[in-house]
Parts: sequence; structure tokens; C-alpha cells
Amino acid sequence: MCKVIAIANQKGGVAKTTTTINLGAGLTKNGKKVVLVDADPQGHLTMGMGFPKNLKVTLKSMMENIIMGLEFDPKEAILHHEEGMDLIPSNKLLAGMDMSLFTVEDREKVLKEYLELLKDEYDYILIDCMPSLGMLTINALSAADSVLIPVQPQYYAADGLMELLKVVKGIHQRFNPELQIEGILFTMDNCRYNNAKRNKQAIKTTYGNDIKIFEQTIPRTESLAETASEGVSIFAYDGKSKGADSYRELVQEVLKHA
Repeated sequence: MCKVIAIANQKGGVAKTTTTINLGAGLTKNGKKVVLVDADPQGHLTMGMGFPKNLKVTLKSMMENIIMGLEFDPKEAILHHEEGMDLIPSNKLLAGMDMSLFTVEDREKVLKEYLELLKDEYDYILIDCMPSLGMLTINALSAADSVLIPVQPQYYAADGLMELLKVVKGIHQRFNPELQIEGILFTMDNCRYNNAKRNKQAIKTTYGNDIKIFEQTIPRTESLAETASEGVSIFAYDGKSKGADSYRELVQEVLKHA
């Protein structure tokens, strides 16, 4: 049974892509078949896994095939990473898809229709969402079984979280009644600072009774920041680091929640 998890937050710089790569790599290390989906025109997931941005066959190509009702090979866009997980890449051309979808019937479900063609091949599909609540993100949430929300424990985090949760609730009511919240994940966490502690506690107090908050937090570390330019996960780059340990623990929490 394949599980689709969207990693989403309309705020940029909260480690969505880092979490997608390392959660995917960790699940793969636990024997799961995993494909990562780059649903962001910035293409950071594609670059973060060491692939170029000028690829001809991308997520945009696959979604266009669905929109046009063409027969096609759904695996054509899939790239294979050295650590065992697969990738459906993206680049800046995907930006036009956000506008194109507005004229399409059932526009919220184009990505879902494509991913349905791949579910028999994988245990997990992880979608790295763009930092906005546009049509591509709505497509990701409509396709997902659950949404994992990375949150940096800063003062304004709670406001952005409230907005995202409203959108998730709306998607659940209108397009995807199966959508659940996988959990809130604190990222880029510096637990030595009282400010971070206060902000985490405020979010736990506000949402903790209704939404799972992962016990494991992801620290702000140099090694995690460096992996973005290396094209590999933290496990391959520095497997004994605090960052690697934190993502190992996160993977176990996700597996327990499956």
C-alpha cells in the first residue's frame, strides 16, 4: 500500500527540501521503495539530489500528458539516485503550470491522476511543495494521504501555520476527504535559545491537542546545510552527525505512524 506524503509550508527556508531528501533516503535505508516528487519550479529538490535543471522530461511533461489525455509512459520522467530512491524532477518551466491549471477541468486533481499511475511501484511518494499556496500546492495536497509540515520555531511561524492549516482543512472538505496531517516537524532548531523554546511551546500549546507534533526536532547544523550542494542525503554526507541522527529518529516516527 503506497502512502503519499506532501511536505508543505508556504513559508520558504524551513527545510522542506532537506526534509524530503533525508526522509526519503531514510525510508529507503529501511527497505522501502521511495520516489520523491519535485513540485517546486525552483527545482531545489532536483538540484539537491545532484541532477541538472535543464532536463527535458519533468513533472511538467507528465502533468501536461494528463491534461491533454495522451497515452504515455508514466515512468519516463523518473530518475534514479545513487542512494536508492527515485526522483521526478522539475525546473522553472513548471511555473507556467500554475496558471495553465486554472483552465483545466478537475484542475485540483491532475497531479493525483498522474501519481495514481505510479502507486503500484512504491511504498512512499514524497512531494516537495513550493513555498506558496497556489494551484501546484493544492494539487499536491489533493494527491496526498497526509501532509508533513516543517516549521522553524520563530515568532511568525504560528501565523503561517494557521493559514496553511485552513487550506488543508479546505482541501479535506472539498477535494480530498482522506487527507490527514502527518505532523508538525520543528526544523532548523536551536534548542539553546530561549526564543526557540518559547515559540515551540506556543505552537504545542495551540495545536498539540489536535495535531501530532513530532518528538524529534531537526537541528540547525552546518553538515545539513552543506548537503544541498553535494547531491546526497545527510546519511551519505555525514552519517554520524546530529543531523543524520535526527532524521533517523524522524524516519522511525513516520514508520510507526504508517
